[in-house]
Amino acid sequence: MKKVLIISYYWPPSGGSGVQRWMYFAKYLSDFGYHPVILTVNPEKASYKNTDRSFAEKVKHVEVHMSTTFEPLKLYSFLTTGTSSKGIPQGHAGTNKKGIFSKLTSYIRANYFIPDARVGWNGFAIKKAKEIIENQDISLIITTGPPQSSHLIGLALKKTNPTLRWIADFRDPWTDIYYNKELNRTAKAKKRDTELELEVLSNCDQVLTVGFKLKEMLQRKLGANSDKFYHIYNGYDSTLMDSIRPPREDWFEVTFIGLLTPRQPYQAIVDILKAFIDQTDTPNFRIRLAGNVAPEIIDTFNQTFSIDRIISEGYIEHKEAILLMKKSDLLLNILAEMEGSEILISGKQMEYIATGNPILCIGNTKGESAHILKDIKNARIFEKNELAKSVAFVNDIYAAWRLGTPLRNDVKNADITTKSRYETTRQLSKLLNNK
Repeated sequence: MKKVLIISYYWPPSGGSGVQRWMYFAKYLSDFGYHPVILTVNPEKASYKNTDRSFAEKVKHVEVHMSTTFEPLKLYSFLTTGTSSKGIPQGHAGTNKKGIFSKLTSYIRANYFIPDARVGWNGFAIKKAKEIIENQDISLIITTGPPQSSHLIGLALKKTNPTLRWIADFRDPWTDIYYNKELNRTAKAKKRDTELELEVLSNCDQVLTVGFKLKEMLQRKLGANSDKFYHIYNGYDSTLMDSIRPPREDWFEVTFIGLLTPRQPYQAIVDILKAFIDQTDTPNFRIRLAGNVAPEIIDTFNQTFSIDRIISEGYIEHKEAILLMKKSDLLLNILAEMEGSEILISGKQMEYIATGNPILCIGNTKGESAHILKDIKNARIFEKNELAKSVAFVNDIYAAWRLGTPLRNDVKNADITTKSRYETTRQLSKLLNNK
């Protein structure tokens, strides 16, 4: 089998959606003629927000190499929260925190750690990657970001060995990511970040993204050299999904799972559910929030609804997240408000669809998430100001549940089987075969 070096900061025991894309690719690549070799950071030195020990079992057969790193995030977390992980920023880069210390550290991060605060891994990773490439005669490498600084590892390797084929995988935008606009960046820092992004896009052999809208956004930056851009959606673990069969309960339960920050229009969901409760006055209703949910958002839910209606789980491991998805009567998704919001696809979207349960999403109705949901009968996406339509949709789902005939989505008609992790790996293998 042909070897491929995959350079990914996030790897088990790291948790969350960021690690899953390449963890699952690596799990299945050998079925398609490729031997994955992973280069990642030593987990004892890494700045992980969350861990999920169950992931390690899925890739125990995969060859993994590690290097040390030097980065400030664990120290920042300890100084601000007293732990080495609780205060690591995620999704909003910690820009909403007040106080002189937080403002100072945010300024330093924004202007002296470009493109991100994990760039301290690069020197160690480049040295280790060169050893692996030479010792194993590897000619194909893949970098994946965030952190986008990982792509600079690929850039350095490509410059020293131009015969390497390099694929840069973007799970999020780089300079266009929404929280960059909230950072107190100097013009010099912005210019340098833009230059690095363009240098990566220009020098890699292929660009891979998680959706066609993000692909088009990056494509426009290069113009004529646009034929090297591809997208493969994040998928879902069909084996895990099929293995979980939770019993239905006597509660009508709506569930949000994932990352929820002040940049997402969560107040719209609060207003929708409050209006629904006021109209139906049902006692058998509860709201479950699971994942990295900002404390002020939890406070808003607790202040709006009675305590017996709110269950706040905090971060949970992947298997437990799938269980909660499958037992939910209505799944909630809330997409961030940002310029270019049409590119947004939640990392859990395919998992939501694969459960067959109804989905209510608040976000850009002309974006890629809307495109994916448009043919799914009991899934809707609304703008945050479409209160009446959103409440009516929730009422329809609840009315069917109350009659004992809960609405379900035909996942076969939604073509979700082509989005299983195994099938997305098949798509990746075709890209790897396409030189």
